[in-house]
Amino acid sequence: MKTKWVVLLLTLLMAAGFAFTASAEVGITDDEIVIGSHLDLSGPIAGWGTQAKLGMEMRAKECNDAGGIHGRKIRLVIEDNAYDPKKAIMVTNKLIARDKVFMFVGNMGSPTAGATKPLISKKKIPQIFPITAASLFFDPYDRYSFGGWIPYYDQVRCAAKWFVENKGAKKFGMMYQDDEMGHIMKKGLEDQLAVHGLKITAAESYKRGATDFSSQMAKLKKADVDVVCLATVIRETVGGVKEAKKLNWDVDMVCYSPGYNSYVVGLCLKAGFSPDGLYATGQSNYVYPDSELESIRNFCARHKALYGKDPDLPTSAGYSGLDYFIKVAEKAGPDLTREKWIDTAEHYGVYKDETFGGVDIEFTPEQHQGAFDAILNQVKNNKFVKITDVSFRE
Repeated sequence: MKTKWVVLLLTLLMAAGFAFTASAEVGITDDEIVIGSHLDLSGPIAGWGTQAKLGMEMRAKECNDAGGIHGRKIRLVIEDNAYDPKKAIMVTNKLIARDKVFMFVGNMGSPTAGATKPLISKKKIPQIFPITAASLFFDPYDRYSFGGWIPYYDQVRCAAKWFVENKGAKKFGMMYQDDEMGHIMKKGLEDQLAVHGLKITAAESYKRGATDFSSQMAKLKKADVDVVCLATVIRETVGGVKEAKKLNWDVDMVCYSPGYNSYVVGLCLKAGFSPDGLYATGQSNYVYPDSELESIRNFCARHKALYGKDPDLPTSAGYSGLDYFIKVAEKAGPDLTREKWIDTAEHYGVYKDETFGGVDIEFTPEQHQGAFDAILNQVKNNKFVKITDVSFRE
């Protein structure tokens, strides 16, 4: 008798328009998977956010056009955080409560993604590949938070080891931004040099927003260092290179991922000089339409056909983050849940970047950093060219 009443109740509910799905997981239906992200689309790094958004949308379209993930299409819900932590929290609450996202991919910015990390993890929602090199997304370990990009500390160590072992450098100087980013880069240099029995010869700081770097570079030149490490972002990287040119100082200079972008090259050229010779660490090859890698050339052609313009490095960041989600979700199988996605990611093994030729990424049940190695590039003919893979690990 009870069974008949249950059947009757279900029939009435369905007739009233209630939808039932085989999956009870939030953000999953028989037909779609809802993925959320908050990017800077209108603030100071909107040039990065808008491109990362295109990369995510492009990868989602390719996946959906190929039939989706076990028959489910990806539906992206991307919000503007304007590089404002308060707004990031507001849109994250909206993505969780109203849009009911399955997980987050590519939340952008150290202060903005950092502000929303505790909120997302508290809800036991996975968050992966935040577009920042900050270590707070994997240290300390958090089951629901994954990094994916090589942190600043590791980038500096990788480059320093290479300069010692391949160019015989012994005297290292650093110009660094006097904030969390600059200090963690300085710590990376100190720790790697200690491995070689060396110390920083000279270190000159500057306040965020500074525009004059003449005194810092003059002091580094006076110290007669072999390498100048630039713990800087875009404009400050250009400023450091410009001052070295003014001093007619032919010294090796290396920047890290904040300076590994076409804006640095463009601003240098606009200021009347070429940044040729500048080294930079990154996680993948630069996305030039005439790249030596066929996979990048094909990516650029697809991007231009879709959007009518060439991609840039942030586009590849958005694309890669979603690609990793897709690969793990496919392996997890049709009965996808948040917990099963995490378990699959932690046992996935090495993820190979088949599109951009980037470094290997691997998560385990003990670590969610993902990437530990880097690619060392050098500007040649006003383009970033890969020199070699670099690692500080034995």
